Amino acid sequence: MAFLRCYMCKNACGIIATVEGKVVRVAANRNHPQPGICGRGAAGPYLLTHPDRLKSPLTREGDQLVPTSWEKALDEVTKRLKELLDEGHPEYLAITYHDYGKELLERFAALYGTPNLIGHESVCHGPRTVAAELVLGAEGPRSIDPDYPNSKFVVFIGRNPLEGIVPDIVRRIEEGRKNGMKIAVIDPRKSAIAQRYADRWIPIRPGTDTAFLLSVIYYMIKNGMYDEDFLKMYSNASLLVYEDDLSPANEYSDKLIYEGQKDGRRVATAFYLLMKEGEKVYPRLTYITGATYDDVKYIAENLWENRPSAVIDDGWHTSFSTDSTYTWMSAFIINAMIGNLDKKGGLIFSKKPRIKLYEENKAKVKRIDKIRYPLTYAAFQEVYRAILTGSPYPIKALMVVGTNLDGRDPNSDLVRRALSKLDFLVVVDVMPSDVTDYADVVLAESTYLERDELPLPVGWTLEAWVDIHQKAVEPYYDTKPLWWILLELERRLGLANDTFDSLQDMILSKLGINKEELYSKGCVKIPTEIYEVYPYKKELNTPSGKVEIYSTILHEHGYYPLPTYIEKNVMPREDDEFYLTSGHTLYHTQDSITFDIPTLIKLAPENPVTINKKRAEKLGIKDNDEVELISLTTGQRVRCKVRVTDDIREDTAFTYFGFGRHSKGEKFAYGHGFDVNSLISDQITDPISGSIAQSLNIVKIRKV
Repeated sequence: MAFLRCYMCKNACGIIATVEGKVVRVAANRNHPQPGICGRGAAGPYLLTHPDRLKSPLTREGDQLVPTSWEKALDEVTKRLKELLDEGHPEYLAITYHDYGKELLERFAALYGTPNLIGHESVCHGPRTVAAELVLGAEGPRSIDPDYPNSKFVVFIGRNPLEGIVPDIVRRIEEGRKNGMKIAVIDPRKSAIAQRYADRWIPIRPGTDTAFLLSVIYYMIKNGMYDEDFLKMYSNASLLVYEDDLSPANEYSDKLIYEGQKDGRRVATAFYLLMKEGEKVYPRLTYITGATYDDVKYIAENLWENRPSAVIDDGWHTSFSTDSTYTWMSAFIINAMIGNLDKKGGLIFSKKPRIKLYEENKAKVKRIDKIRYPLTYAAFQEVYRAILTGSPYPIKALMVVGTNLDGRDPNSDLVRRALSKLDFLVVVDVMPSDVTDYADVVLAESTYLERDELPLPVGWTLEAWVDIHQKAVEPYYDTKPLWWILLELERRLGLANDTFDSLQDMILSKLGINKEELYSKGCVKIPTEIYEVYPYKKELNTPSGKVEIYSTILHEHGYYPLPTYIEKNVMPREDDEFYLTSGHTLYHTQDSITFDIPTLIKLAPENPVTINKKRAEKLGIKDNDEVELISLTTGQRVRCKVRVTDDIREDTAFTYFGFGRHSKGEKFAYGHGFDVNSLISDQITDPISGSIAQSLNIVKIRKV
């Protein structure tokens, strides 16, 4: 028996693997703090004998990728990366990935000297993560999480944990429901979580979440629904701000709601100005959002009456609109208004430790996406532009680790043109994908069942746990783990001489973990307090150390420093036009692992577009008809089947992303579904987070 993390997606749930002869079985590790296995995870052992899997390193010879030795493949990668070092421009290398391998890739990028390690967040959790940094000093989705089992009321905004699945989160939500928790879902589509759990579904118009939440804030302030003591002590709500230029006066009022004079200039508290932002949209609530005033009242009163054991969920896939950062600033501020931070049943700061595997970062220039978007968590579309234009500086080499860019990023034509123009592309992956077709070198990674991994903090836990990952079987083919590949490149480039054992010892030493105990149990808990730590005993990682309703960082960078609704001029204007929305299917990730597994393809073979029944009847479209989608932002056209339902707004269409694979190397995936990214523009972005406004793309839908 081996203790493992399931890497069929990036959530890394705790599993165990057993081997009987040639049969490998996986099951949830019930002694792990994040146990669980889903359909994707259950299909994992098929990767071992998958006929399409990458079985050895490959190098390009003309139009073909041909098998080669590790020595020759790494010689080629080393040669090309050393050329950039010798030129004095390590920043000309960009690296991208999808969560897995983050600690090792951060180390390699720092030692090599490139700042351009940039992930997928501009099409995922970028806005909520930037907002969490600005308001709470927190980070990505795993840094804060609702205490679902103990919560009495939870609001989900555009999030659907039942399909973008972490099994243990679903288990915790189930536990909360058994304890009487109520759920509200704000989403244009009645998603699986809305269908299964919601006490109220609010079908909001795409791109208007900020207006809705500011209306909730306005209603709560006008009706005295806020924890005055918490806000005065632990936030900058009473900070005085000059109204003429919204600069901070660097003084606090003894009142939360105040407007007056200072130095001959009008000043007001941040909380007063926040209320005024809500007042701008509240009278037009239904016109802007499609929601009702009763919806606002329902959300506000349930949050207030169940405080502090009530919470607006912190979100995940949030790259929807040009003001999505302000959406999530508003959400985090509402959580602070009811005083639920680090309270039982509220929004909890995860107490897990961070791992850093390097001492010095040798990068000397600004990360390429931060030149245009200084506060972004990731805006990988800037890498494509740099490849094609050489501006603001060129990207000549790209390392892609375990992610399929063609299935991940918007404007598929831009992605393919950029990949075609690259001087050098190296791909590290288990399976072939669209991106491997463009590679100069492919480094075949062992499946997660064939490789050891370094001990790491467990992801989706509120407490501090560390787990291990042991290989269940020896590699079936000539493949290597990511850690071996990166450490070998470090050695060849003269960057370091570390080994798996030395890095493991470094981690265990920093965490104070006994190796024998860890390996005997598979995971160990580091004793920590869960509740009432932040911001009560420890300051937040914001400039003020408090919850920042007024963001000093936004002001310093020339942005509007309070949540505000940005008016939209993108909307459907004809009966056959729709907002295009997309999301996760239960059976696949958007990367290369799951789409080529026959059992999963059989369960989800395509991605039909879902539209409202009334609108379908008006257009003469019936369920299962073939339709054509024409993007008004990219000009691209696709064909697919249509699904007709009452569970979506009339002006909105929905489909699952990740389908439409172009590589014939994925024989089972090829030809299934359509590429939704071809319909989504890379030009419509949130100016703060740099994230793609995926729901502000309009498509025409016509029966074929």
